[in-house]
Amino acid sequence: MSEARYLHKLDPALAMLARPEDDLRHRPAPGGQMRDSLFWQVSMAEEKLCLQIYVFATDDGNAGCNICLWGEGIDPAVVDFHSGSIPDDCDFSAIDLAGLVVQQDIAAQRSTLSYEGARLKLSFSFAALHDAFSYHANADGLPGWMATNRIEQSGVLQGWLEIDGRRVSLDGRIGHRDHSWGLREWAMPQHWKWLAAYTPDGAITMNGWIWIAGGERGVAGYVARDGKVSPITAIRDRTEYDAEMMQQSATLSIDYGAGQPLDLRLETFSAIRFPSSKRNPITITEAGCAATLDGIPGSGQFETHWPTPYLDYLRQRKQASAG
Repeated sequence: MSEARYLHKLDPALAMLARPEDDLRHRPAPGGQMRDSLFWQVSMAEEKLCLQIYVFATDDGNAGCNICLWGEGIDPAVVDFHSGSIPDDCDFSAIDLAGLVVQQDIAAQRSTLSYEGARLKLSFSFAALHDAFSYHANADGLPGWMATNRIEQSGVLQGWLEIDGRRVSLDGRIGHRDHSWGLREWAMPQHWKWLAAYTPDGAITMNGWIWIAGGERGVAGYVARDGKVSPITAIRDRTEYDAEMMQQSATLSIDYGAGQPLDLRLETFSAIRFPSSKRNPITITEAGCAATLDGIPGSGQFETHWPTPYLDYLRQRKQASAG
């Protein structure tokens, strides 16, 4: 997709913070290490389904992916984890890992994905609605513990998924993707909230990230609307959690340089939680959500990160207070 056809435009100076070739594999400096991660998602509030696909690879070829689908009528949720390796000459223009096939046309800002698992099959394309947005475009920047750089992008899908024999069309649906590279210190953040939301026609799309680390707080992300992509400058948020500290709803007021903030409301229709590990004692919870963006119904995904010991404390405290 050429820039002239983008639905929303990013200021050229900010667009230069993410080069088209950044969607390819990154190599470490001599003697160093590198890790790339790529992610695609689509939330469908009317179907009460949420899909995410995550791929990572290190400079020495170790790789893995998770393909997850959760929501109404899916019991249990599909959480397919695979590990493997990629060859040294794989530059991410084509990835074939454990049945997941990804192809990227960086000139067209278009990717295609297919997968065939025991219960879940899918095949779809993702075409960008605007230039890739770098978190270095935000005033708070991108903390070095998170990545060297991270790009986020809204897009439109064409294709389908099939779960337990049920076919769901993805044609014309809005989704989201990101790509980050650099070593991540998973234990550094005390908490984060990451979210993406969009109206069905893509007239409003957004990505937001709130982080707390080392006693500091920062925000990143963008709002795309009225043909323009604008960096987020502030987020005021309130989240409600259940007894297991699974996010149930959120209300966010998001400043992005416009006369009025974006009013975003999220209501969880289904959530999944990834297990903690000794190596990375953190817990990630992913929620598929119905969203309203300035009163317009849409869909979204809302992720939380917690250090697992602190999450356990919060759960025990919440349950004790409930009697």
